[in-house]
Formats: sequence, structure tokens, C-alpha cells
Amino acid sequence: MRYAAIILTNVCRLVLSVTFILSGYVKAIDPLGTQYKIKDYLEALSLYGVFPDWLTLSASVMLSAVEFTLGILLLFAIQRRVISRTILALMIVMTVITVWIFFYNPVQDCGCFGDALKLTNGETLAKNIVLTLCAATVAARPMEMPRLISKTNQWIVINYTIIFVFLTSLISLYTLPKFDFRPYHVGADIKKGMEIPEGAPQPEFETTFILKKNGVTKEFTLENYPDSTWEFVDSKTVQTATGYVPPIHDFSITLNTTGEDITQQVLDDKGYTFLLISPLLEYADDSNFGNIDQIYEYAQDHNVPFYCLTASGGKAIRRWQELTGAEYPFCTTDETTLKTIIRSNPGLLLLKDGKVIRKWSHNMLPDTEKMTQPLEKLEIGQMDQTSTTSKILEIMMWFVLPLALLTLADRTWAWTKWIKKERNKNKLYKLFKHKKMRKKIVAGNWKMNMNLQEGVALANELNETLNAEKPNCGVIICTPFIHLASVAQVLNQDVIGLGAENCADKEKGAYTGEVSAEMVKSTGAQYVILGHSERRQYYNETPEILKEKVLLALKNGLKVIFCIGETLEEREANKQNEVVKAELEGSVFNLSAEEFKNIIIAYEPIWAIGTGKTATAEQAEEIHAYIRSIVAEKYGNETAEDTTILYGGSCKASNAPELFAKPDIDGGLIGGASLKAADFKGIIDAWKK
Repeated sequence: MRYAAIILTNVCRLVLSVTFILSGYVKAIDPLGTQYKIKDYLEALSLYGVFPDWLTLSASVMLSAVEFTLGILLLFAIQRRVISRTILALMIVMTVITVWIFFYNPVQDCGCFGDALKLTNGETLAKNIVLTLCAATVAARPMEMPRLISKTNQWIVINYTIIFVFLTSLISLYTLPKFDFRPYHVGADIKKGMEIPEGAPQPEFETTFILKKNGVTKEFTLENYPDSTWEFVDSKTVQTATGYVPPIHDFSITLNTTGEDITQQVLDDKGYTFLLISPLLEYADDSNFGNIDQIYEYAQDHNVPFYCLTASGGKAIRRWQELTGAEYPFCTTDETTLKTIIRSNPGLLLLKDGKVIRKWSHNMLPDTEKMTQPLEKLEIGQMDQTSTTSKILEIMMWFVLPLALLTLADRTWAWTKWIKKERNKNKLYKLFKHKKMRKKIVAGNWKMNMNLQEGVALANELNETLNAEKPNCGVIICTPFIHLASVAQVLNQDVIGLGAENCADKEKGAYTGEVSAEMVKSTGAQYVILGHSERRQYYNETPEILKEKVLLALKNGLKVIFCIGETLEEREANKQNEVVKAELEGSVFNLSAEEFKNIIIAYEPIWAIGTGKTATAEQAEEIHAYIRSIVAEKYGNETAEDTTILYGGSCKASNAPELFAKPDIDGGLIGGASLKAADFKGIIDAWKK
């Protein structure tokens, strides 16, 4: 049952989203057409003229944007609860409106799909009832709709959709609708559009006669008309069937100067004819009248008829002539017809043999400087060959393809993330990942040993040895301050990293004998050891002091090897977990997850440092695993799995292989054994075993 409900929900989701996207888009590419339909509704409500044109046009653009955006958001399952409920509320309102339309018939077409698809009022009501049921199904189970894109990338879809749909409307207003579904589209033969096919159904009428006899009044038809003794009172005729109505049924052109109907003359002309279309000259844009006058002059020079078709009266025509200096002839045509012909006021048509071969808005008129030859030799004199397929491909290129690629990339990323999560649950994979994927490091802590010359000599020896035989792990040497700058000159830091044994908890100032993190960084060092037990014990470094040191080290671009560990007494009291957790919480757990990526943890049991005692491999693994678990609690499993945790405490070449074989031990922080190149390399080579 649950799977059936999921399938039903997503089928309804698809039906709704496709409907809303198509409905919104056909309105977006024809904002003026949608505005005209809004005015039809206002007229039915006796509100025509109450609202200014800018407001109805804004409502047109906004309506298309809302529908289109809701459809895309539902398709991508973005904000599933809010969007599904919004669509349900919208469909309830729309269904109520279509009930009114169905019973009272205030408009012949609801305009749901603009001119792309005409529905009767009954079909519209049926459609909205089905869509409302779909919306209710989706709103009842919004979380059953799988996302097509992750939450982190949803803002891209939302913003791109809104920008696209508004740009579509604005471009259509400035130029012309990209798709023309009206009977006057480019390529349309107006004469054929006016023809009634042979055998097409004719309109049917029924006449009823009202007669009276002996004070009795009755109604009769032709079939049962009575004898002459009945007295005629009245008659009425009603149309019972509309018959065939051609696509173009109200196109006529009447020349104003003579009152002559020149419709057939224009349509029968085998040559070219320019028609300047302005439904109402009172509201026509006059910014490009100079271009129009130049086109008229070109038409005169090449004997091409040029007429201005308008529904305006003489006063508006005279005003236009005074304003623009127009000398072309004016003709009267129905206002609705002119609004249907072209979505621009004014707009320009070029006819040839009664066919529409070109259409221009007043913003995109032909360049008269290029009109130096007869029309038959110009590109504008040929039928516009821009195909519907190329227009659809353009939309695919600018809208569908980017969203498809984003979805593909997002789902690939999500799938990869899911696989990674599932693999991380597998113990064998975790073991492999810990040992092979996490950073492995062997770091040497020279402490207070060797003068400058001895230190540089040791660094040189290590450098030559490890350059000749590349290690299987990261290698770091942390030296006294006086060695840093000199050692940095001899090390190949692609093979051996350089670090300091400490830094100050102050940024700069009158702190005699201290060395700041900035100073350490300036020597060429990349790392610094902080929190070592000897610093805690001999120099009373508290968690607060270490916290400041860590922050200053990170601020200056140093990676921190942070030491933690318990005393023998704490180990014997079984408090080692409490101790290491407190040391981390006191000094590094204040960092963000991004900052924590620069922390290397070094676990050093104090009781094993320089004593010859060593924690068993099992003891070391147990505490390392615990440390990783508390890092996971703080920063999540992914960060914990990526954190390098080193073991320190009498680690030698002899015991390093056993220690390093444990899944949570990622290397060692080596003390005394790092002072001889051979001993140190023996530990490094443990990663090869």
C-alpha cells in the first residue's frame, strides 16, 4: 500500500508540475496577452478601467512567474511542504473561479494556457477539479516526493528559475513573444485562415412564433405552425449551433479617407504590403516614430503599399500625425483583432500575397540604413525561417540544460556521499581507510639537544637519506628555535616537514626570551608542538595558555601537533580517558571543524616518556580509538576519520611495526630515537613492513 501511495503522489506531482510549468511559460512569453485576459475578467466583474494598465501588466508578469516557479519547485521537490500547500490553496481558488465561469459564462476562454491551448469553460472546470485532487494528494504526503537536488543547492534552482521567467517576460515585452500561437503568426496565410471549408457545419437557428386565439397565447415552431385563425403576436430567433468558425473571422480593413473596404485588395496583392498595427494610437509608443517614417519613405520609393491599422478615432489619429509627422494612410480595424495580430503598440507586419512573412515590435524595427534594395533582394523580404525546433533548442540550452547538468552533478555527489557513508560502516573498509587514506606521520622531537652545527648535520643526513629513498609516510622534525632557520635551508620540505617545539602565548611585545608563532613561521617552519607534558609539568602551561598558543599558531598558518596523555597514577586509577578528554576540551575543542583540520593529536603516556616503558599495542590502540570517538562526538565521524593521531612514548624501530599496525594509530612522535638518523629511519621504515 505504501509503495502505491508513493507512486500516486509522484504521478500527481508530475502532472501538477508539468501543468504549472507550461501554463506559466505560455503566459510569460505573452505578458500582453495575459494582460488582455485579466482585463476581460475585470470587465465581467464591472471593474474595467478601475486598475491602471501598469498594474494589470505587472499582475500578468507576476502570475506567470508564480505559476512557472511553483511548477519548477514542485518538480525538484524544493520546500515540499510549503510548495505543495501553496499549490493546493491556489488550485482551490482557481477551481472556485472556474465554477463561476462555467455557470455564468462571463468569458469564452479562461486563458489558462494563453493562445497555446483553448479550453471550453466545461473543460477548464474538469481540468481544475483533477488538478485540485492531485494537489490534495501531494499536500497530504509531501515528504514522499524525492528531491531532485540537495538542500544546499536548492538556492541555485530557485534564483535561476525566477531570473529566467522574469527575463522571459521582459524580453517578450521588448521584442515579441518567442512562440506565436495566434492565427496571424509568421507564415500564416490570412486568406486561407478566413475560408470556411466545404461541407463544414453551418450555424443553426430556431425561430419561435407567439400567437393568440380566443384569449389564449401559445408558442409555435415552423413544424407545428397553426392555421390563419391564430393572431400573430411576436417571434424570437435563437442560435442553436455555432457551426464552423474560421480561425480568422473578424479581419477587415476600411480606408478612413473614403470608407472603402480594402481587405481583399490588400490580401490579393501579389507583392509586398507593410501594415503598421496600433490597436489604440492614444497609448502607442512614439519613441521610434522616426524609424517608422523612414520605412514609409522606403515603401513609397519602391511602390510598396503602407497602411496604418488602428481602432482609434479621428482625434487620436490627428494627434498622432501632429506628433510624428505621419503621412501614411490610416485604416480602421477592430481593436481586438489588432491586439491579436501583434503584441506591440505599434508593431509592424510585412505581407506578401496575403501571407505574414515578417513581424517586428516598435523596439526592433528593420534597420533602414540596410534597406537600399527592393524587398525581394533583402533578407527582411524573405519568409522568417526561424523554426519552432530552434526556439525550443534555445530554451533547452539556456534553461533546461543548466538545470539538468546541475541535477546530474548534485545527484552524482549525493550518490557518492551515500556510498562513502555505507562503506564507512564496514569494519574492513574502515581499517583499510585508516591505514591507507589517513595521513601517516613520523615526527621527531629533538627537545633541548644538539648545538646548531650538530643539528644542521643531522638534518643534512636525514635529508640525503630520505631524498634517496622516499618514505611511505610524512616525516617531520621539530627542532629547538636556534636550529629552525638554518635547518630550513637544507631540508627538502616536500619530503621532510619542519616544526618548532613550542611558541609563545602572546602575539608580540615585551616578553623577553619568548618566540612568537609569527617568528616560528618566518623561519620556514610548518609545524609546532604544543601541550607537551614536559611543558605542562616544568613550565606550568595550563589549558588556557595552550588554548591561546593554538589559536596564534593557526592564525599564523602553522599546523599544530597537540600532545595529550596521563601520568602513571592516573593510568593506575583508570582515569586516562577522563584526562585526555579534559586536555582536548580545554585547549582545542573550541576550534571550528575547519580549524580542527590543522590539528595533529599526539597521545603520549607520561609514564612512558624517557622511562623505557611502552604501552602495549593493545593499550595504545584502545586509547587512540577512544580519542577518535570523542573527536567524532565533537566534530562528526568524517572529521574524526581524517584526524591523524600519533603515539609517543619510548617508540623504537623494534616496537613501531606492531604499534603502527593498529587501525587508530597513525604514526609516532619520537623523542630520543629521533636524534640519530639510523634510529629515526628505522621507525619511519616501519610503514613499509
